[in-house]
Amino acid sequence: MTSTTPAAPPSALDLPIPVRWTDLDAYGHVNNAAMVRLLEEARIAAFWQPPAEQLALGAPVPPAALPVGGSGAPVSTVIASQRLEYARPLGHRRDGVVVRLWLSRIGGASLSVEYLVLTRDDPEGRAPYVRARTVVVLVDAATGAPVRLAEEARQQLLRLQGEPLRFRD
Repeated sequence: MTSTTPAAPPSALDLPIPVRWTDLDAYGHVNNAAMVRLLEEARIAAFWQPPAEQLALGAPVPPAALPVGGSGAPVSTVIASQRLEYARPLGHRRDGVVVRLWLSRIGGASLSVEYLVLTRDDPEGRAPYVRARTVVVLVDAATGAPVRLAEEARQQLLRLQGEPLRFRD
């Protein structure tokens, strides 16, 4: 573990995410825009509740559902900021990656989501490929105004809270 990688909380989520052939750039590395999509897939898997009809068909239940939904839901999310720091190139991996995810801040209407992009041969996260943070804001889908996180959701999310990543200057 490097000095810029604090220990994730014991309850951090390790989410397997596939790396697709189309994620690669001309140099054979996962493209920076594709990396943002990999983080998005992890965030969706962790927090976004599928509609009831999809759950009935076997869609996975997220480990920590936010009070948001898809099209037509009263509450949605927007990304307020995103920072990625690449430690080394990531090539195509048939075994995919593991995105370790936790929360460093739970605000009134926003969350800071921390990520480490790892591979299965480095479960301790000693040499992550990417360190990242996304600030997610809950908003009223009709007006775009911030919506406070309900106390029940806040309590559920507290188990994922840990130290923020430290980035290079």
